Amino acid sequence: MHAIAILAALAAPVAYAQSEAGEPGYNCMPTCIESTVPANETLSFGKHYAVLNLDYINGIAGGLANTTAGEAWLANTANWIDAVHAQDPPPLSIYTRIYYSASTKPEIGPNSPFAKVGGAFGTSDDPLTELYPVVQDRVDEDLNDVVIAKTRFYAGANSPLEGILRAQEIDTVILSGIRASGVILATVYRLFDLDYNVYVIANNTIESPSDSPGIYASILNGIVPKLTANVITIEQAIAALNQSGPAAYGLEM
Repeated sequence: MHAIAILAALAAPVAYAQSEAGEPGYNCMPTCIESTVPANETLSFGKHYAVLNLDYINGIAGGLANTTAGEAWLANTANWIDAVHAQDPPPLSIYTRIYYSASTKPEIGPNSPFAKVGGAFGTSDDPLTELYPVVQDRVDEDLNDVVIAKTRFYAGANSPLEGILRAQEIDTVILSGIRASGVILATVYRLFDLDYNVYVIANNTIESPSDSPGIYASILNGIVPKLTANVITIEQAIAALNQSGPAAYGLEM
């Protein structure tokens, strides 16, 4: 499909399903995930926390946008970003894109195993590598948003992620994104190994294709909690924002 046609399709409006109260609901898309934090427990992310929104790019998110699970996932993400931006001051938010420095894709090479899953993406001006409109429209540098490039599943692969987290003295990260078996799992493992407190928002995480509930549930119900990383609902995440902060960055704060 021509790039212009792809962008037109990706920019189509998304129906945001919400509860009667107008708040995001735990919609169990594609399947219900049990939180590792009891519902009656008060949760706080502290002051030195960062929000990671991973791989919401056209080339991946666009294929899910018109599915029931995809619509719910994007709606939850939009509500989450808005809630994060409403904090005073907003915490650091990092968004990742997958793209390469040149059309020859020197970061992966023709024989790289990752080329089988990420080789379809091009450079930064490739429309498929740009953030999906629902997310892109919310990115605001004035509200401490940062967009970085990466070239593997892990959000810190060939990217400044770890340097930014260290420089800003972050100790806690809250993850949303696509895919559970890709960037989410790889990033959970790595940041857990680096001694960060890791939270994954179940509602804001999805597998590709979205009709893979077995893989999704196995990762979020089984693998992530076994690491003692946390899986929470979007309601818990938004409530935790109100118990956290004010967000602090670096030594001067």
